Amino acid sequence: MAARPRHEALRGLVTELLREGFGAAFSELEHERYLVDNSGRVDVAWGATVIELKTDLRREERDVVARMPDYLADACGRSAPGRTTVGLATDGATLLAYALDRGALAQIGRYDVEPDHPERLLSWLEPLLAPVPEVMPTPIAVALTFGRYSLAFGRDHAELQRLWAEIGDHPEVRLKRDLWDGLLRQVYGDDVGSDALFLQHTYLTILVKAIAARVLDLAVDDPAEMLSGRLLANEGIIGAVEADFFDWPLLAEGGDALVRRLAAETVRFRLRDVEVDVLKSLYESLIDPDERHDLGEYYTPDWLAARVVAAAVPRPLEQRVLDPSCGSGTFLFHAIRRLIAAGREAGVPPAEIVATCAERVFGIDVHPVAVALARVTWLLALGDLVQDRPPTLSVPVFMGDSMQWSLRPLGASAEVLVDVPPNDPPLRIPAGLASDQTLFERALDELNRGLDTLAEPETVQAAILREGATAEDAALLARTFSQLKQLFLDGRNHIWTFILRNLLRPVWLSHPDHRADVLIGNPPWIVYRHLSAEMKDRLREALQSYNLWVGGSLATHQDMFALFWARGAERYLRDGGSLALVLPYAALNAPAFAAMRDGSMQRVQVAITGGWGLERAWPIFGAQSGSSTTSTCVLFGQRDRTGGPPAEIDRWVGVLPRRDASEAEAAEALEHVRAAWPRPRTLIAASPYRRRFRQGATLTPRRFFLVEHAAAGRLQSRRDAPRLRGRVGNLDKRPWTTVEPPEGPVERPFVRRIALGESIAPYRLLDFATGVVPMEEGAILTAASAEAHGHRGLAAWLRDAEAKWNEHSNKDVQGNARMSLAERVDAMGTMRAQGNRAPIRILYTKAGTRLSACWLDDDDVIVDHKAYWSAANSLEEAAYVAAVLNTAIVLDRVKDLQPVGQRDPRDFDNLVWTLPIPEFDANDAVHVDLAAAALHAADVSARVALPDDAHFTTKRRLIRLALEADGVAETIERLVDALLPL
Repeated sequence: MAARPRHEALRGLVTELLREGFGAAFSELEHERYLVDNSGRVDVAWGATVIELKTDLRREERDVVARMPDYLADACGRSAPGRTTVGLATDGATLLAYALDRGALAQIGRYDVEPDHPERLLSWLEPLLAPVPEVMPTPIAVALTFGRYSLAFGRDHAELQRLWAEIGDHPEVRLKRDLWDGLLRQVYGDDVGSDALFLQHTYLTILVKAIAARVLDLAVDDPAEMLSGRLLANEGIIGAVEADFFDWPLLAEGGDALVRRLAAETVRFRLRDVEVDVLKSLYESLIDPDERHDLGEYYTPDWLAARVVAAAVPRPLEQRVLDPSCGSGTFLFHAIRRLIAAGREAGVPPAEIVATCAERVFGIDVHPVAVALARVTWLLALGDLVQDRPPTLSVPVFMGDSMQWSLRPLGASAEVLVDVPPNDPPLRIPAGLASDQTLFERALDELNRGLDTLAEPETVQAAILREGATAEDAALLARTFSQLKQLFLDGRNHIWTFILRNLLRPVWLSHPDHRADVLIGNPPWIVYRHLSAEMKDRLREALQSYNLWVGGSLATHQDMFALFWARGAERYLRDGGSLALVLPYAALNAPAFAAMRDGSMQRVQVAITGGWGLERAWPIFGAQSGSSTTSTCVLFGQRDRTGGPPAEIDRWVGVLPRRDASEAEAAEALEHVRAAWPRPRTLIAASPYRRRFRQGATLTPRRFFLVEHAAAGRLQSRRDAPRLRGRVGNLDKRPWTTVEPPEGPVERPFVRRIALGESIAPYRLLDFATGVVPMEEGAILTAASAEAHGHRGLAAWLRDAEAKWNEHSNKDVQGNARMSLAERVDAMGTMRAQGNRAPIRILYTKAGTRLSACWLDDDDVIVDHKAYWSAANSLEEAAYVAAVLNTAIVLDRVKDLQPVGQRDPRDFDNLVWTLPIPEFDANDAVHVDLAAAALHAADVSARVALPDDAHFTTKRRLIRLALEADGVAETIERLVDALLPL
């Protein structure tokens, strides 16, 4: 199909797909079915689905859009009442799905066929063609059924847009949207929360709440009950689903139907059989990668989360585990699975195992959708044990600001401020009261009771005092009640219990009696320069308080994850507790994070107890910002211990079959080795290679030195002195374009191969030029000195060239050439420097849109000024340097310094050495791995067949494509990212 076969061949393949993939009976398939009004024919129809076949949708989509409404309207008249009619258009390579929305055609899905993954096409089509119950809920199946390109998302997102257009300005709906935006802005800045993202989050939250009901086999008869959490609360499960920002569609006509339809779609999955966090794949498939990058959301693959949990939680039945940035709940899932396995092995009764999970595995996240996902993931992790739960089960995953940005001093104690958009004064809650969960819940009940009866603030204050609050705290809450009462009277009170209960959970979890034994997870990776101005000030102030702020040129390299390491340990970890966080590789050796590693952090002491280097394990997160990837590590630490990191690190090396590989696949693909802890980066942002590299010789005017063999007449050229002619080329400049090039015999020792800039490709040299090089034993020859040494051919060549040089070059005030031709050739000693022969030299291009580098093992070749070169101490060093220079990472980090030509940045010169590229160290594991990868890349490059008549830029592109196809290009990018962390 993907080859876009002709019409009849495609019809046969589609028919085969329907019959073999979905069990369609031959008698059920209709071909060339006429419309009722005979105005056209449907190519293929099966039940409520019509299929239009095209030769090439890239050209014919407009025709599909014109005809599909008639096909769908006809099919609606033939279908059973209530059955959704969907139209498919396909050329085999692409499938487009359509539905009618109030008579208008709406595209509800698109799928590009992947020949290597036919199961993905079946999963995408399955909800449309043949809803099958009891499907295994793999990440791919869930994402294809409900993700960005699914039929469900296309249809329901269009409906959400319609509902939003109708009621988006309703006061309650606007309040919920503004509160959602405020939560994201607390940490991520003020430009994240768009309406489009809010609708995506609404869709996703409704879906995961339906999945939670499905876990318990509960029918969704009342959408309001499902979205509010009452449906699960009636079954004794508290906190898995709550009323939140995303139940607003119920206020619009048609909102109930949308919720019911989404809930019905979940019936097909055997949700108790999940083995991994399937919901993160769903989230990743819905939210744009750039938005996830802005939010620092790099979700951890299950195999890695399972390994981190196993290493960090040796006694799961005894240790209290907290993920302070739990995301979709991947680490919570594996912590629960580990606890369940330990409980079963110890013979603990099932209900007690479930109760222990609720007492020992906690999560927090400020992102409301992440919390909705994580709560259902927590529930899914119980598997069949959900049937053996205790009478009341509270899911301990909370929406809260774990960094406690809103915590403010208040006299001798503190208070928590909860913002009320758009411009109301914040709600104020005493932090001491919030840290007592029982007392706080009773106080919330009194606030709600007062709102139900419209009581006076004094009455509520007295009730809170009777519950055990201090007089000061009761008075403060009475003032807060006055604000809540006014919000209630303004029609904006449908969310506050949810807000207060969740946002104050971090205060409770940071109480000494409630702190964790293990802090685990993957905190946000947000570089300082990507934050809003307000958040930059907050982060800088917070990091300064821990002695983690490094200013100057490294200020922009600071990262939010460092605060999670420090504040997480300080506020949530008991004395002697441990941390295990997935972090960027820079945490292991970058200067911006030195205080994390060396024990000089203030306010809390955390000693590094171990680390995992994952820069050679790929793929983990895949592509992130720019053109590079983000290398990864895991850092282990212990609170209230001092000292620097250990001498060695664990490294995992290998290529995984896919990013969401299973543990079994990871075990087979990854090799474990011990290596020295990565050498710390210095604060000097310049490479020692800067002093070793120099520009090649200035062989200009080119037609005086670059040559081609001239026609030799009847007697042919002498072998010891071939007849040459200066080469005319399109790079010649005025005034030399009008000067006749020299011609004549030149002695063989002075005819050398020349490496031009265009001769250099990634890991390979292309064609050399031929040139006349007037150098002997390191000395530059003139016509006179060449004659004196008996080199008559060279002397004649140089006399002609020198005369033309003196006539046409720039003159001084006396009318003489400002420099001699010999001085020009050896400007700044660039020619004489090459008189010292070197067995191996490293070369890279001076200019271009992309750096190219390789090495040269022929000491007779002269390097032109369009390239830079250095002698290498070994082949391994040459390979290492070439690997670094060939990466997109290096290009990305110097391009803002490049002068810009007519269209693109052009010259590299020594800009690459402004990066802190260290000299090759044979004892550094990353250096050695880079050298080995580059040697392999050279083998790949050498095997690429290059057309003789192709331009050198085309040849370079073909080589890069081959390196990418081999996978070595990606390996080298990841290694260089580890070598040069931001």
